[in-house]
Amino acid sequence: MSLTVAVTGQILIHGPLDISGEGQRQVMDFLAADVAFANLEATVTTEGAWPTKTKTLHLASPEALVSVRKLGFHALTHANNHAFDLGPPGIASTRAAAERAGLKLTGSGMSIEEAARPAVLGNMNNTLAIFSVDLGPQPDITYASSDRAGTAPLRMKRTVSVPPDEFAMLQRLTGALGDDKRSIARTAVGYDIAEETTLQVFGTPVVPGDAIGVSFLADERDWGRLMAGIGAAKAAGHLVAIAVHTHHWDANWSETPEWMLDLCRDLIDDGADIILGTGSPVMQPIFFHRGKAIIPGLGNFVFHTNRASTYDEKGVDVWRSAALRLTLGYDGVCTGLDILPVAVGRPSAGISPAPVPLTENDAEAVRVRALSRTHSDTQ
Repeated sequence: MSLTVAVTGQILIHGPLDISGEGQRQVMDFLAADVAFANLEATVTTEGAWPTKTKTLHLASPEALVSVRKLGFHALTHANNHAFDLGPPGIASTRAAAERAGLKLTGSGMSIEEAARPAVLGNMNNTLAIFSVDLGPQPDITYASSDRAGTAPLRMKRTVSVPPDEFAMLQRLTGALGDDKRSIARTAVGYDIAEETTLQVFGTPVVPGDAIGVSFLADERDWGRLMAGIGAAKAAGHLVAIAVHTHHWDANWSETPEWMLDLCRDLIDDGADIILGTGSPVMQPIFFHRGKAIIPGLGNFVFHTNRASTYDEKGVDVWRSAALRLTLGYDGVCTGLDILPVAVGRPSAGISPAPVPLTENDAEAVRVRALSRTHSDTQ
């Protein structure tokens, strides 16, 4: 009654991967699970589309997705900050290219109903429903609605708390700038939606508290949509995986923010069986909660970045990662965890190699990093 699930770091890809080497075949063998999925941080090119941003586009060819399928993946999650790089035409072209390649896609679509729909895969005894959501911060135009293409959101709203004296000073500041009156006027005619918090400072909600602090809270509508999806998947007998993509990073990219861990634990308490996070381009440790895996970030699996030299100069470890193969019981509890440290796929001289296994000290460093927190969290 078990289900094997293989996951990796994000696939930031432009062109097809070379999977012809012996190392690549070892990775393919490792990914040979009942379900293998990862986050596609790119959009497939299409005629008639134009960029929706002025910085850092990641555009993939249809052949790139074909090579991802050949490598062994069954599904791709797509709620992230590069899914909307070409707007609605890119959302449509990516879904079409994934379907042609034999890949299921979740997290983006021509409507919120399609974007929020899980990809379901499995074996004869067990199935896994994979949901994909983006935590932001992103412009609202990137998120799907009933009549607009985009990605599935789980918007995390940051609220800052400050002591009473500082709160009074910020109230005087917004009053002197006229921000409070402008906000009231815009809300009165429906141009803005009224916020529940008492004070907005440069777009950030601020509340009085005992000390300076910050908290993150999920948007109620987004949370309700995801909970309904999880409930329906559980009622249908599926295990549930949730892919969460975030750019609310801490200054230390290799550490998982505590609010993020709290969110993942809440998701497990509410029905999720495995959480896979992406966003930060470096690995973060694995955690467990109630015997279920929280994988906040494996960094990269394929990384066709235009800033390779900058990462190298700054010593940011974007080229080492791991693929994981988990065995889930009928109740979603992780009963087995295999780790394959990998050298991330990096283009060189016009060739885009797929990842290969790391060896010796590099491999050991990745294993130690991945397992550095598993002993300290609830099992």
